[in-house]
Amino acid sequence: MADGQTGVMHLNAVGAAVPQAGGRQQVQARPIQQAQPRRATYNCGKDGAITVEASQGAVRLIEAEGTSYDLPASPPTQANRFGEGNVALVIEGGEALWMKAGREPVSCRR
Repeated sequence: MADGQTGVMHLNAVGAAVPQAGGRQQVQARPIQQAQPRRATYNCGKDGAITVEASQGAVRLIEAEGTSYDLPASPPTQANRFGEGNVALVIEGGEALWMKAGREPVSCRR
């Protein structure tokens, strides 16, 4: 992500030693998954927008028309999949997939 004041680019990565032929190891950078912000709005195109408020082990999803859903992590150890009953939300980086029974899944971007 770019630092707005200095224009410096920051990279979140961890190193992993990977064995190579001849017994040498090469270090490769792997991205770290960004944590869900406490509150984020996702644009769903013609389907409007959703707001996601994160808390420990759950999210509250609020649709543009005001309907809200409290969704626990599913399974409980997850940090990016939430759902209960006939609704589910999957968050990956800056994208959210919002699913409700009887409707096509909606892809949204932060």
